[in-house]
Amino acid sequence: MTKLQDRVAIVTGATTGIGAEIARKFATEGAQVVLVGRRVALGEAVAQEIRDAGGRAEFKVCDVSNEDAVAALVKEVGESYGQLDIVVNNAATAPASPLEDMAIEDWNSVVANNVTSIFLVCKHSIPLLRKSSHGAIINMGSTFGVIGAGGSVAYAMTKAAAISMSKSLALELAASGIRVNALCPGGTNTPFLHDWAEDTGDKLGTLAWLVDRHPMGRFAETHEIAAGALYLASDDSSFVTGHSLMVDGGYTAQ
Repeated sequence: MTKLQDRVAIVTGATTGIGAEIARKFATEGAQVVLVGRRVALGEAVAQEIRDAGGRAEFKVCDVSNEDAVAALVKEVGESYGQLDIVVNNAATAPASPLEDMAIEDWNSVVANNVTSIFLVCKHSIPLLRKSSHGAIINMGSTFGVIGAGGSVAYAMTKAAAISMSKSLALELAASGIRVNALCPGGTNTPFLHDWAEDTGDKLGTLAWLVDRHPMGRFAETHEIAAGALYLASDDSSFVTGHSLMVDGGYTAQ
């Protein structure tokens, strides 16, 4: 038996990078994975790749900052599969901007995509998760949610919020048997990271600075973060809740 055999998982922000790799990993461990995102061609391609490899996956387009869309998504998952066991809140955006230069529209967008999305997906998933014997929520944090990040104040703030939400929600749902944890990657070699570095106006300099902050001297690869997600989603972490798992090459140990 694989670690997630016959469990149903929702993974948001699953069209590329860490989210897509978590979806792949969960599928190889026996889960039915519902990939969620807004970029249809990319999401469908990842889902087809999983199916071609013998896994079970489908892509659903959804703006997870919109309550009506999230409610419809979760309802459809419940009707299609009769259960929901795992939720991974990975959707996020990360514009790099000094706070004084940031437009209110950009600030609101970061909060909506990175924090409100967690609230909405959790809110509508909890009734189904309560029916599971293996209910688990994983909210994606970041090293930037633990250590300050000048030039990315909005993003760092939302990742600190994801960590705090995970702790409080873990307490709220413990009696229901639902575990809630945060997964906090260090710099990870993804399009998301490279887009953020590009936004700083000095991509190469920013990437060099960031890799130097990691004692292991490199960025993570997506499969290393997905391994952390698998641990938090599976029975290997059956007594772990309210925890923030740092998969960061020692970044926060300094």
